Amino acid sequence: FTSTRDKPSDNDLRMARRMAINFTKLCGLILVCTTVYNEYISYYLCQVSWASLPADATDGGGHTVILLVADPQIQGVQHEPGGLLGWIRRWDSDRFLHKSYAWATGAYSINTIVFLGDLIDEGSEADDEIFAEYAARFHSIYPAWGRQIIYIPGDNDIGGEGVDPVTLRKIDRFEQHFGPSSSVYSASGQVDIVPVSRLTEHGNYNLTLKPAQLSTTKVVLAISHVPVLPLNGRFAEKVMNLVNPDMILSAHDHSGYMFTADRQSRKLSRDILRFSKKEKTAVELETRIAADPEMGIGTLAEMVWEVVVPTCSYRMGVSEMGLGLMAISSQGEVFYANLWLPSRFSLLYTYAASVVVVVIIFLLGKAVEIKRLFRRRQEMQGVYRRKYEPLLTI
Repeated sequence: FTSTRDKPSDNDLRMARRMAINFTKLCGLILVCTTVYNEYISYYLCQVSWASLPADATDGGGHTVILLVADPQIQGVQHEPGGLLGWIRRWDSDRFLHKSYAWATGAYSINTIVFLGDLIDEGSEADDEIFAEYAARFHSIYPAWGRQIIYIPGDNDIGGEGVDPVTLRKIDRFEQHFGPSSSVYSASGQVDIVPVSRLTEHGNYNLTLKPAQLSTTKVVLAISHVPVLPLNGRFAEKVMNLVNPDMILSAHDHSGYMFTADRQSRKLSRDILRFSKKEKTAVELETRIAADPEMGIGTLAEMVWEVVVPTCSYRMGVSEMGLGLMAISSQGEVFYANLWLPSRFSLLYTYAASVVVVVIIFLLGKAVEIKRLFRRRQEMQGVYRRKYEPLLTI
């Protein structure tokens, strides 16, 4: 006689299988949640923390809204690893740049987008064919989407840093792929944007050509890749004498800050304001004082400000990346905010950590499954031994 307790249990046989399925689902859930957070939620959390434009800038109050993109420096092939690893690094960097740009352009009604130089990391070093490939890749990352876009070159695009010289061929090549430059760009009926450059004064960057093309009834913004006022010197003097802008916007340093100087001496008049992700308060300035009834715009303030926009690329060796957002009224009232971006390296570390956790869980699940199967095998051997042992002893 064999007790019913000695018979195999279907529940016991299915236990290991159920456990394996649960472990597999848990691993999949971890990977899905990590991906959703890294590729969507992290950007959303940044976006909801971005500053809101002044009310009169969003209700048709006549403000010009400008998005500032500094040092994207899309990665090339010469200074990156070869093969699959290099491709993955370029692909991930490109996706980060594009998604940041898409979230920013979707969050605000933007009139003009300004790229403040260093568009291509290896632009100055590349031959014409490779440069064309880089430029096409750049435009796929940053489509115009119907907006006015202004590009100025940086030292990584046309040379000018160290032993890498600026040449006319590099300047012409840049303009071939990023449009002909202009001495003055009209961002709107109330704002002129003037490109200036420490790297070259060739063609439309010749400062002596600027004054005749500037409107006396518009707010004037000077844009430069390399900072102007912090370095001062002869170039800064020429910019202030010939352009005399309401404000200067630059890049190159990768970290963001605001430099406030006396308009006449160009010397620092206030402590430098270092931008930080921890401090999300927008900067509000008035570049004009009492309006002139005849001109319709106030006279320039005694101080001049230069905003150095932080890099938007996580490959630049800084922990905080962002885009710049500016709204300017017809009377020189300026609103500036940094649109801080997710820390991509932290997110990549999260991917690595989640993979490690998934591998551990998977191996643990397999170990549990094997242990249960082994135990069930021993139980079955005991059952069969008791069942058939009397027959073997006959």
